[in-house]
Amino acid sequence: MTTTINLKKGMYAMNAKNLIVCLIGGMLVGPLVSRGEEGPATRQASNPPSFTDMHLGLFASYTYVGKSFAYGATEWADGTMVQNLDELADNLDVEDFAATAAAMRAQYVIFTTWHANMNVLFPSEAMKRHLPGHCSRRDVVGDLIRALEARKIRTVLYIHPSDGHDFTREDQDRVGWNDGAPFRRWNDFINEVVAEVVDRYGKNVSGYYIDGGLPGQVDAPRLRKTILDRQPGAWLIQNSGLNRACVDYGARERMESPYPSTTWFRCQTITDEWWARRATVQWCPELAYRYTILQAAVTGRMGGGVTWSFGPRPGGQWELGVRSFCERLGALVDQAGASLFGTRPSQAYVTKAAPAEGQPLNGLSYCATESPDGKKTFVHVFLPPKDRIFQLPVPADGRRFSSAQLLNSGHKVSLLQTDTGVRLTLDPADRWDDVDTIIVLE
Repeated sequence: MTTTINLKKGMYAMNAKNLIVCLIGGMLVGPLVSRGEEGPATRQASNPPSFTDMHLGLFASYTYVGKSFAYGATEWADGTMVQNLDELADNLDVEDFAATAAAMRAQYVIFTTWHANMNVLFPSEAMKRHLPGHCSRRDVVGDLIRALEARKIRTVLYIHPSDGHDFTREDQDRVGWNDGAPFRRWNDFINEVVAEVVDRYGKNVSGYYIDGGLPGQVDAPRLRKTILDRQPGAWLIQNSGLNRACVDYGARERMESPYPSTTWFRCQTITDEWWARRATVQWCPELAYRYTILQAAVTGRMGGGVTWSFGPRPGGQWELGVRSFCERLGALVDQAGASLFGTRPSQAYVTKAAPAEGQPLNGLSYCATESPDGKKTFVHVFLPPKDRIFQLPVPADGRRFSSAQLLNSGHKVSLLQTDTGVRLTLDPADRWDDVDTIIVLE
């Protein structure tokens, strides 16, 4: 069943799997040291910021799953499948990848250390001992971390500690997947690999995104201890769950409807899959930008905001529309400036979470963020009125405003605050922005 919603700038078709957004006006269009087998990385001295400071990320799947497993493999631009793990590893253009992440203004990147069938993208001694043939010669992860660090983008590594269900029976038996509870050999194996990852990259990695739901095969407290003993303060994130025995943050992959959430941060594909295929971008950057702002307006202590997901092709190429999506999104984020990064949800104009009580993105008139000290409230007007007057309700926390101005131009906005609300009036020389008119209330 498909529902079509007509908004001012375009048509949006929503089905149960995903939200597909049509083009709007044709717009879519201390450093790590070098290492191979030599030893662990040099660790950064400074602690990472809180995950609550993160509002925008890129989630990238770049995977080889093996010839016996049909799901989840990155494709070349002509649609042919990668033939082996080293072919995949040797052909990631990390500089192009990092430049693309920077173009969209990503604060952090979630990158697949491994995915289905556990083919890891670094030369792992643990994998060589337990599952020969399941690690690459090139340290793709390390190379990418360095390229991201050069652009001040943080790395979160995707790991899958319950991936044994994808293994061949022979590989399952090697590492104890079929042993039964308490799965001691499996947990010995997976913690050895994870410990190797944390020791290898240290604080050059800000956190770990744990897929698979932490089922009974995984000793969740042990996994947490393995990571945090080596890297205190690492962000620990779980996909589709929030098992406090292991993690501190929860994520949802794909939003069935575009609601904000205070419980989960969102990971959303902009094409029809997590990894590169013969596909095109289905989210317009303008709506992705609005959702990014909306998540910043509600996320609060959960953090993470939203990660927009698309995987690179081998050889420094992307699916159709990815580069222009990133460039346009980055331009919009630049315009948002201080009203996005470094903010918290507004206490004066609280945007409710969803889905039971919240406001969906489609049809949302406005939302608001504020500076950490609460002195500035940023009102993001998505659907402006017919005239120059925008009416706000009474501030939820009772604060009084002394002035208002447009963020980007600095032009004064007439402010009238009464017992019934706040009326904002644009100067006759100004106009409402098609995507987001940002008004700063002091």
